[in-house]
Amino acid sequence: MFRSHINFVVVYVLAGVPGHLHAQQVCSQCHPREAENYARSAMARSSGTPEGQPGGRVAHKQSGSSVIIRSDAKGMTHTLEEAGLKAQYRVAYYIGAGIVGRSYLVRAGGYLFQSPASYYTHLNGWDLTPGYETERRLDFDHEIVAGCLFCHTGSVNLIGSSANRYQEVPFTPISCERCHGPGEAHVQSPSSHNIVNPAKAEPRVRDSVCEQCHLEGAVRILNPGKEWWDFRAGQELEQTFSVYLENDASGVKAVSHVEQLALSKCARMSGGRLWCGTCHDPHGDAPVDRGRQVKAICISCHSHLSAASHSAAATECTSCHMPARGATDVVHAAVTDHRILRRPELQLKNASAEVRAPTAWHSPAAPFDQRNLGLATLAVARDHQSSPLAKEAVRLLTTLPPEMADEPEVLKALGFLLLEQHQSKNALKFFREAARRQPYDAVDVLSESVAYEAEGDQGDAIKTLEQSIHLDPSDRKSVV
Repeated sequence: MFRSHINFVVVYVLAGVPGHLHAQQVCSQCHPREAENYARSAMARSSGTPEGQPGGRVAHKQSGSSVIIRSDAKGMTHTLEEAGLKAQYRVAYYIGAGIVGRSYLVRAGGYLFQSPASYYTHLNGWDLTPGYETERRLDFDHEIVAGCLFCHTGSVNLIGSSANRYQEVPFTPISCERCHGPGEAHVQSPSSHNIVNPAKAEPRVRDSVCEQCHLEGAVRILNPGKEWWDFRAGQELEQTFSVYLENDASGVKAVSHVEQLALSKCARMSGGRLWCGTCHDPHGDAPVDRGRQVKAICISCHSHLSAASHSAAATECTSCHMPARGATDVVHAAVTDHRILRRPELQLKNASAEVRAPTAWHSPAAPFDQRNLGLATLAVARDHQSSPLAKEAVRLLTTLPPEMADEPEVLKALGFLLLEQHQSKNALKFFREAARRQPYDAVDVLSESVAYEAEGDQGDAIKTLEQSIHLDPSDRKSVV
């Protein structure tokens, strides 16, 4: 099924080397086995052009509409049908390796949007895309912004200041550089000193390589002036963004492997030796029996097992100690429990009904720590409609040092909160200042328009709305 994707997924732009090169022509010159195996890995298949997926239909009860999926030699189409009307979109790309499933992207005038229909591997069929479940009406209007593509692509090619308008080739696949850092110097003069080997890096740097995609948390906050792709292997994650965990959150998220592993006694007792790469090698030889492979790793520490609890015929460990659990944030997704519990069925945690402030996985350096925590706390407060958390977020954001207090994301966050509290006059001050500092940000200008409208100033509301449409005609989001 994926053989025809091999050429697509291994093409990438190597920093400092002109043109698109095949990994076999660069990395495989010295690392042929690793390059060949990586081309078959899930990371290499995390984005591409769709083919070979079966057709189907997804019904949306709230609106009575349906999405009909057809796939043939010419490609894939998704057609929205409602009340006798039809709108057909040709699918341009897929996102997702197919382990859980795949979502699909369509182009509209250079802009990328997500289809309401996604394919789920364990279901062996189609259902609504995560995020569309609560929509009252279906449409192809969920924008694909850079953050959506961060964990599935190697780089993005945005046009201007738009959030979701891309060049003809909108993104590149994940390449070797994603985990090993920029390769220009290494290509020119191969040395272990000018390339990142995560297994030999300092633990925080090593773990950051995996955490960039496998630690979702409750919210991620970019540092001021940073973009997602500013992170490079060889750095600590907090140089670019911070991840915040939601305390006592119930359920298991689809992307929570790293935080689960950190909770395990195995990881805690290993003194940092047990990490993702202990069991997962993206360019290792594909195991004939994955269960036996993991068992060999387990018994390297647990050589003496209780005969009463462990049958001599047992060939693997994961079904008892790392069972699959349903994810609470993605339907039809099963997630391996990385807590490695001794008796999982007796150690399920009941979440507290109280919504608490999020905590940083690793706090960024000052002065970003208070700013990022304030933004994360506000995001969790809005998600849970928590007044106490909202008050704490305001305290954090309004007591920032001067160099942080006037930062656009802080101004905009406080503006949103004031607007929700029907303090549109005060909200307008924050939005106006944020838009002044970022005049090409359509969301900032749209926020200003909504505040003018709440104040009853129709003239300025229309004027700023037109500015926002001019900056990004694809944006139909409400700011509250």
